[in-house]
Amino acid sequence: MNAQRKIEIKTSKEVEASAEELYKLRKVASRQWTDTGLTTSVAQASLERFKQYLMGKMVFVAQDEASGELLGMHTQRLNNRQGRADGVNLAVSPKAKREGIASRMLEEETQRLRKAGYRYMMGSTGIPPIWSVQWHLKNDYYIVGYNRSERNNYDSYVFRKQIATDVWHHPTDLLWTRPIAPVTAKMRYVASYIATCICKPREGRLNRIGRLAKKII
Repeated sequence: MNAQRKIEIKTSKEVEASAEELYKLRKVASRQWTDTGLTTSVAQASLERFKQYLMGKMVFVAQDEASGELLGMHTQRLNNRQGRADGVNLAVSPKAKREGIASRMLEEETQRLRKAGYRYMMGSTGIPPIWSVQWHLKNDYYIVGYNRSERNNYDSYVFRKQIATDVWHHPTDLLWTRPIAPVTAKMRYVASYIATCICKPREGRLNRIGRLAKKII
């Protein structure tokens, strides 16, 4: 473990990282996940499809100050209307494993998104890889939902991380701050689990009742 490694955390545009570099990092990082039950469609995508996936998203990267090598990336899908950022496609190079790169990236992302006016972050991960679930919980995420897909036999938790509270515009944000959040998150999880089990047909897509339930809960 290289505890003294110095890294810079910026957006891919700020460091002028190409889609090819991000794609290479993503492919290398995903190889270590196969044995833990964590799979994503992006990991299997072609370069052209990956480029389309990146369009309209903010990509944060961790870059080694000494070598300039990219060691980590995390994509944020921004929803300005809801003040929400969806964290997807987190990848860390095997070279920087167990150096806390992902947590350091998230800390910087949180600060920048908060300054930009975003109120909360969402994320998800498969249930079998316990290490991924624990990483989210360690970094102040709460389990607020459950996604179940009969189509690909892949169940996942949905997480929420409150990063700002605007009482005047969004009084419900108070329900997601400590120490209330663990209670409200549990209630949300139960409602989401029930709705998911009842309102999804076997192919894994929400039916009309499911889409309505999703808006309510």
